[in-house]
Amino acid sequence: MNKVIIFGGTTEGRRLAQTLAKKEIFCVYCVATDYGKDPIEESEYIEVRTGRLDSTAMVEMFECEQPDGIIDATHPFATAVKTEIEDALFRYITVPFYRLLRAEDNVDVSGCTFFDSALDVARALENTTGKVFLTTGSKELPVFCQSESLRERIIARVIPNIESLEICKEQGLKGSQIIAMQGPFSKAMNVAFLKESGASILVLKEGGQASGEAERIEAAGALGIKCFVIRRPQEKVEGLTFDQVRDKLFNLFRIDYSDDLEETDEVTAAMPEQGFDNKINVILAGFGMGPASQTREVLEAIEEADYIFGAPRMLVGFDSKAKKYPHYLAEDIVPILQQITIDLKYGTKNVVILLSGDTGFYSGAAKLGKALDELNFCKTRILPGISSISAIAARAKENWQDGEILSTHGIKESTWKLQVLNGALHNKKTFVITSGAKDVRIIGEMLVSAEKEYGIRFKIFVGTNLYTDERVEWLTADKCASFNRDGLVTILIKNDNVIPKILAPSLLDSQFIRDKVPMSKEEIRALSVCKLQPTKNSVIYDIGSGSGSVAVELALLDPSVKVFAVEIKPEACSLIKKNIEKFSASNIELVEGAAPDVIRDLPAPTHVFIGGSGGRLEDILSELISRNTHIRIVINAVTLETISEINNVLKKFEIDDADIVQVTVSKSKKAGEYSLMQGQNPVYIVSFGVN
Repeated sequence: MNKVIIFGGTTEGRRLAQTLAKKEIFCVYCVATDYGKDPIEESEYIEVRTGRLDSTAMVEMFECEQPDGIIDATHPFATAVKTEIEDALFRYITVPFYRLLRAEDNVDVSGCTFFDSALDVARALENTTGKVFLTTGSKELPVFCQSESLRERIIARVIPNIESLEICKEQGLKGSQIIAMQGPFSKAMNVAFLKESGASILVLKEGGQASGEAERIEAAGALGIKCFVIRRPQEKVEGLTFDQVRDKLFNLFRIDYSDDLEETDEVTAAMPEQGFDNKINVILAGFGMGPASQTREVLEAIEEADYIFGAPRMLVGFDSKAKKYPHYLAEDIVPILQQITIDLKYGTKNVVILLSGDTGFYSGAAKLGKALDELNFCKTRILPGISSISAIAARAKENWQDGEILSTHGIKESTWKLQVLNGALHNKKTFVITSGAKDVRIIGEMLVSAEKEYGIRFKIFVGTNLYTDERVEWLTADKCASFNRDGLVTILIKNDNVIPKILAPSLLDSQFIRDKVPMSKEEIRALSVCKLQPTKNSVIYDIGSGSGSVAVELALLDPSVKVFAVEIKPEACSLIKKNIEKFSASNIELVEGAAPDVIRDLPAPTHVFIGGSGGRLEDILSELISRNTHIRIVINAVTLETISEINNVLKKFEIDDADIVQVTVSKSKKAGEYSLMQGQNPVYIVSFGVN
């Protein structure tokens, strides 16, 4: 597989990864924080890795991944990471390396004063008066806040993440001095900010295109405000433009891109005003599973089309005079439609965009339709098709309205595995659209394990390439585990011995792999989970996870739940891994280390269970509450010292509605012919919500 490593976190890096993914080039996309990965589109060809890496860690990643190319698309001012990349490359075998340079903005800078560093700007500001609107980012704040007189004049606009706000707080900025917002910001928005803040000086970095540099300078110019600009650092390595990097990678992997059409400012600027005789009729058409499965209305639309878009396999097998484009994503289609409209002098054109299966079933029609609705020259209509679920049910002579319907296509394996296993165990019929033979084998392996665990037998109806050289057959789980037939595969899993899903905590202590690691007992675990009140799509931290029993209990409630098991002890981490594997709880992620240190880069939680805090309960709660002001927390305590610690933090954080329960459990134990009740340690369960 062709593979590249991209150090990103920028618009250019994200755009390059998505461009390569469309050409089925696998990208390991590295960003420093979760904030850097948020905008990137999900793709089976993009693996996002979060966390700051030094050169040693980079070399280890290079040796593990064996990339065909490495790209530095980091921010122009990210000099530290650029140095680490250079050091890593020096220690690694030679592979093609490109530094992607951000293009400079074409903007009038006659009203700007340029400086070589933030320190130089700070010194110059000491000799000025009035408010300073600072847009250089949080990492530069310490330089500007050294002087108390200057600090009091600053209005800082930073990105809205915890790290930035913590830096603002550490530097002594008041809430009225902080604007935490995500860009991009238009010229009009910048004008509004500058007016509202009463600033007389704007400070920014020479970030180039995609940084919003031009919009800020133009806004300052419109208001007659001074601009202090920090020059971009000089590059040690010769850089290339986005197009040059893309072209070099396409040449490296021998990809033909001559038909690719990029959206340009010129095309947008040339768009005519929409008139009655100047429009395009667009039909989003469900293609079914191939030419033999198309509906009559879709065939008629194809016959009347002037232009047809779709995946390459859809554009063959039917006669049409229409011009055909092998595209099905909005970012590829919209520029072509814009050009068609520019060239259209009168009348209308008919466009058909073919989408596999049915337009209302795991289809790109919704996203594409939304993009087209924003174009003032398009009139859009949707025609349904026959889904593979409908087809496989018909071939198997089964109804599908009472079955669980799932898809693995375009979804992370760690997400769909638990969904499929839950569906198969708890439903008589589970329909699954797959990405091909590999997914079928993984499902087969899971079902083989489930058969051994629960003493049941599955029957699997497998349909390959339905309607096009199709093959349908009933298989056993072990046959699916060795399935190796190429093509588009949809399956039906039948289970005549359904295991009713218990909608509550239900695991016995005896079901877990045990060791000397402490574990919340099943009665305490059940009550704690009920007090936590998790919901679908919850993001839950299990802090002080121990054996992982609470994490597993929470994860098995619903596949949509995401659990982070936080644990510092190596022996406990090893045990958690074993229990995750035993219960196939792929929606649990083990986080090794001490809270709150290791939770700062995790997604913000909705619920938190604290089984052990290591004496840092106050620090943990401070971090949690700063991450989410609407969060539910449950704490378990056994020792009097922990009870005292909980009491202190409840007072400090002014939590006056905490529910505190002391639970004492006695369990029967056989003593000859008699059963004696044996008491366990009393446990305090403290639960509260933060609002």
